[in-house]
Amino acid sequence: MNALRLAAALLALLSGLALGDAAHHELLINQVAPRTHFYHADVLEPWAREVARVTGERVRVRFSTASLGSYRRNFDMAWSGLVDLAGGNQSSNPGRFKLAMINESPFLGTSDPESISVALWRTYSRHLAPAGEFAGTQLLALHVSSLQHLYTTRKAVREMAELRGLKIAAPSSLGAELLSRMGATPVFLTAPELHDALSRGIIDGISMGPTGAARLHLHPYLRFQTLIAGGAGLSFGGFYLVINKASWRRIAAADRKRILALCGEAFARRAARVFIAKTAEAERELQEAGITRIKPSADFDRRFRKAAAFIDEAWVAHANAQGIDGAAALQSFRREVRRQAAGLGRMFHQGRR
Repeated sequence: MNALRLAAALLALLSGLALGDAAHHELLINQVAPRTHFYHADVLEPWAREVARVTGERVRVRFSTASLGSYRRNFDMAWSGLVDLAGGNQSSNPGRFKLAMINESPFLGTSDPESISVALWRTYSRHLAPAGEFAGTQLLALHVSSLQHLYTTRKAVREMAELRGLKIAAPSSLGAELLSRMGATPVFLTAPELHDALSRGIIDGISMGPTGAARLHLHPYLRFQTLIAGGAGLSFGGFYLVINKASWRRIAAADRKRILALCGEAFARRAARVFIAKTAEAERELQEAGITRIKPSADFDRRFRKAAAFIDEAWVAHANAQGIDGAAALQSFRREVRRQAAGLGRMFHQGRR
């Protein structure tokens, strides 16, 4: 009897230890952006603190002390389990997240990242998730950054023909195709390479959001900003946040539910509002640097609409090939954008918020 009691007590002790181990998790996220970058300091770190708070410290997010890989490798590291969490720019993996990049649909009628981010999350959840673009991981969030604009170094671009032959750093494969159709020569460069390429005159401009241009200190080399589509820019850059599927399943169901309350639309709104504030700061910095805003001709706008038409056409065709009603999903996305923008009162009008 004593032996049975001892065995039972030992089993209970071991079970308790196992349950204790299973109840506490440290999730490693690759430290890609510098800790001083606003995306890390104002988006990821506050979110990580909230995860710890709502789970009673049972789940903690730990950032790697140094980068374990570039944005291009980030998703694969989470997928394979080298890290638990990964966030990145969709365009860093060309051709991989085509459905999620519905946010690059042109002429959305708003310059507000929050409206686009919420619409992106809702559309992906309702229409696009079955295609499994993020398979092997649990998708936690999607959102967009600020609008990407066209900046040039020496030449003010008012007519489409003035882009011909200009070497422009492209933000993505889709952005490169658009620049090419506009007559420019797209160039793919990493962020560290941009400064050198501009300072040496290797490229004639960039397609980038104001936050990127200011953060990378590119404004000493930029002189003009072309207000494409009435100032609505070229497109919005998209971001994702995922967790390795196995890592996610190890977390208790109740804590997963608590974490999800901080993800999805909540994360999209949080990140977008940070970009709104930082974009306003960056725009002031660029204006103070003397960058002149150029309003292109009506013919430029007409030609731009024609050049950009392929974006929606290609997206719908790809969605259809994945078994999704592309036209319906795109219509739903654009409708949700309008609903969100109207609700927030930030509809873009004549180049002003």
